[in-house]
Amino acid sequence: MYKFRFMVVVLLLSSKLFATYRFDDPTLGNIALEVGVWNTNINGDITNTSTTTDIQKDLGFTETNNITSFGLDLKNDIYWLPNVYVNYFTLNTTADSVLGSSKQIDAVYDNFSGSVSSSIDYSELNTILYGFLQQNIFEFDLGLNIKKIDYTQNIKENDDVDDVTIVGPEDLLFLPYIALKIDLDVIDTVLKAEASILSIGDDEAKDYKYSINYRVMRNMYISYGYRYTGWKSTNTNNKHEKYNINVDGNYFNIKVLF
Repeated sequence: MYKFRFMVVVLLLSSKLFATYRFDDPTLGNIALEVGVWNTNINGDITNTSTTTDIQKDLGFTETNNITSFGLDLKNDIYWLPNVYVNYFTLNTTADSVLGSSKQIDAVYDNFSGSVSSSIDYSELNTILYGFLQQNIFEFDLGLNIKKIDYTQNIKENDDVDDVTIVGPEDLLFLPYIALKIDLDVIDTVLKAEASILSIGDDEAKDYKYSINYRVMRNMYISYGYRYTGWKSTNTNNKHEKYNINVDGNYFNIKVLF
């Protein structure tokens, strides 16, 4: 794992792929700000040797949530210095449900049954260091996504005193990043697909999205697309219990270049 991280850092610092972005309008600077609305579904499950608890079917997280996401893209003309793209979102939601059968969660308390209430606080910060290789209308991005996940889920049995708190991955995750952009300049449209994926044993993290981006003004784009981000991890108190959480949905962004 550490060898992999070292190799990626060396690539970032040495490759001439990592140069300034070629803007269509050279009078614009190398800063872009974006804000968007993401219509999210949260899904997944908690699995151990006794039971599987589904986030939607068992715990009641069936409603979609419109959340705000933010992004900052910083590009430079120093050939050995990577460009930096940062995006952030936070999702806070609650749900109530009645379990159809007993569920064991965290293997610390007795099985949960009956009426339960749950809350999820989830935020994610992605810092992507990248460069590009351009060929005609195509652009290939390559880099490293440094992902920080903050996830806390509380589950409480309403007819008893039992409750449990689930925590997501606490360490920084280092994911290889790749993207493809197709610039259809004649119709002021850019198509883009990007992905970050890392899997180690039973643990993994995925983040991918695709979008259509239309230039409505000299320095403004509007985007419509789909994003999926998710992770799997092992309970630190019980190696036989696995968490599988993902968020996905369509989004709408506005991006302004400076």
